Amino acid sequence: MRISEFAVFGGCLLCFASSLPAAPPDVKWVYPTGAQIGQKVTVKVSGKLNQPGTSFWCDHPEVVIEIPEGENDVGITSSPKARPGLCWLRFFNAEGATAQIPFVLGRLPEVVEVEPNNEVSKAQLIEKSSVVNAKLGEANDVDVYAVPLKKGQTLVAQIDANWRLGFPVDPVMQILSANGTVIEQVDDDHGFDPIIAFEAPTDGTWLVRVFGFPATPNSTIRFAGGADYIYRLTLTTESFVNHCLPLAVQSGSDTLVTLTGWNLSKTLTEPFSVDMATLPGLTHAELSQLIPLSIVDEPVLVVAEPCNSDKPLSITTPMTVCGVIDQPRDEDFVTFSAKKGEVLVIDVESRSLGYPLDPVVTVLDSEGKVVIESDDAVRNEFDSRLKFAPKADGEYTVRIRDLFGNGGWRFAWRMSIRPSLPSVNMTLKSDTFTAIPGTPLEIPVAIARLEGFKEEITITVLNLPEGAIVEPVKSEIKGDSSKAVKLSLKTDDAKPFNGPIRIVGTHGDSSTVTATFQLTTFKRSTDAAWLTILPRKVDDKPKEATAEEPAK
Repeated sequence: MRISEFAVFGGCLLCFASSLPAAPPDVKWVYPTGAQIGQKVTVKVSGKLNQPGTSFWCDHPEVVIEIPEGENDVGITSSPKARPGLCWLRFFNAEGATAQIPFVLGRLPEVVEVEPNNEVSKAQLIEKSSVVNAKLGEANDVDVYAVPLKKGQTLVAQIDANWRLGFPVDPVMQILSANGTVIEQVDDDHGFDPIIAFEAPTDGTWLVRVFGFPATPNSTIRFAGGADYIYRLTLTTESFVNHCLPLAVQSGSDTLVTLTGWNLSKTLTEPFSVDMATLPGLTHAELSQLIPLSIVDEPVLVVAEPCNSDKPLSITTPMTVCGVIDQPRDEDFVTFSAKKGEVLVIDVESRSLGYPLDPVVTVLDSEGKVVIESDDAVRNEFDSRLKFAPKADGEYTVRIRDLFGNGGWRFAWRMSIRPSLPSVNMTLKSDTFTAIPGTPLEIPVAIARLEGFKEEITITVLNLPEGAIVEPVKSEIKGDSSKAVKLSLKTDDAKPFNGPIRIVGTHGDSSTVTATFQLTTFKRSTDAAWLTILPRKVDDKPKEATAEEPAK
């Protein structure tokens, strides 16, 4: 076994081995899909690595992959100091690279599902808090796990499959008594992925059963399965956080956060200071998970209950406000002043952060009349967004509620109210590009001009190797180039190369925007596109002799 000579940390320039493969790696996922921090795990890859000469890249520099010669299994090891959460892998060789592949680092021990475990009598025993890596490997597959609990213990059972990892399964989870009676069932929570917190009423062994359906519905009427119906099942009686408040902190500020969840230790129930250098995403030594926490430019406030129509929270804009719809039919109210002629953008997030609120946002005038309302900003995405242009100066109120009148301590939300400012987004249709020497490579870039953005953008490629040339392209304010451009990359004089590149646009007073590609998981994108420059083909025909150079 060897550690790949191509190991890359943080996007260093990569070199090639002398023996070149015939095809790029064909890998779409790895299994298991995660590992305990500081431990080594052997994973199988889908498809083929197409060795020799295949190596890896990871966006976490603490991750090392060992690729044995001639095998399709690889070893993944992370440093004990690695940060928990989702990281991204990519396999590559001289012929090309894979798309980015999700892999999870956590602090709980990891186990792998052992079949057969499809019946209550054959349930796989999980004796301590763990993460189970598993598959619904074929149609009608059902997985059952047995968990011993003491009376009063709370078991948190959470599945990560479709929403966080992008696998094509819509899983369902049940809690059963020892004799197979269904006590509780959850289908969707964070996206299609369920979570159950179960408090044991008596000492005994309790069962967790998992089955699934296709994430994209079809005509099949049965439990679904397949090689890529992969899930991670967290089973823990240890500290597990649902959310923190606030859900965002102002850049450069000193902020205390408070955690809310299950089985929290005394230390975790007390507010603590945030280390801004570790954001975005909150970590704690006693937690196995990464908690959503963002950095924003404006001040941040937390709603204190009651926050109703009689006692609304009064703010000045711009502002980020965080709160919880903490009981059914609860409504939170926030008041602010606005002037005729200004345009404000009001965003409310919950589902995109992994929380169950389906927010409806209503703006009311000083007399309580509805001015504007928003449910879903985008079809099949449940968070709300609206643009508010007041017709008169005055006091206005934002009302936040759940679409179906649901509520509870898990229904956390984050709202920003900001002036509508011109901005621009650039997106890619792929995050991998392969260049053939002698043939220009076209890189299409889509451009979305938002809120009246009217500036010329100069777009180019950064981190190119020596000999690779791209002419910057201008996106004009009007016309076809205002919406899309194509970069032409020439690699005639470049050596073979593999590595990350960035496509960047410059506008105005040297402001920049980086093109991104939407990854498989919900609301995640990357600006680390990948470039492969293929080796130049060698003409086997002997070169004709000249007076200066005799034939060899």
